[in-house]
Amino acid sequence: MKDPRKLIVTEFRVTFNGPTPDVVFNLDNAAGTTLLARNGMEIAEGAEYKFRISFRVQHEILAGLKFCNKMKKVGLSNSDSLMIGSYPPQSAPHVFEFPRHGWLDAPKGMMYRGSYTATDKFVDSDGVTHLEYTYPLKVGKRK
Repeated sequence: MKDPRKLIVTEFRVTFNGPTPDVVFNLDNAAGTTLLARNGMEIAEGAEYKFRISFRVQHEILAGLKFCNKMKKVGLSNSDSLMIGSYPPQSAPHVFEFPRHGWLDAPKGMMYRGSYTATDKFVDSDGVTHLEYTYPLKVGKRK
């Protein structure tokens, strides 16, 4: 049976500016999203990082794909939404890096350390959510 999904996120990677190794999750099946939801990830406060997302589009053009990221902690919330673009179907994965230039900064300071809940989703211009996953994120002291 053919896979009916229009968007298949093959890899969700967090890369760091420095010696910290990449954090990588394969999300092309339910086991990958379950592993991410169960284990989550930990980053050091103030770390510079970026997201790298590899995905395939199949069946038809995917118009106006948007990546939405939300981090919540009691009393704190941060949301980012970024237009990734429109993509044609192809067997080789498309790769998108956010931010394209520079790095994101992990929160730092005593008030920002601790456990967050992060939610990412991929939505097209028609409002269809193609993938959504939630995972625990711990911001810890820099070692």
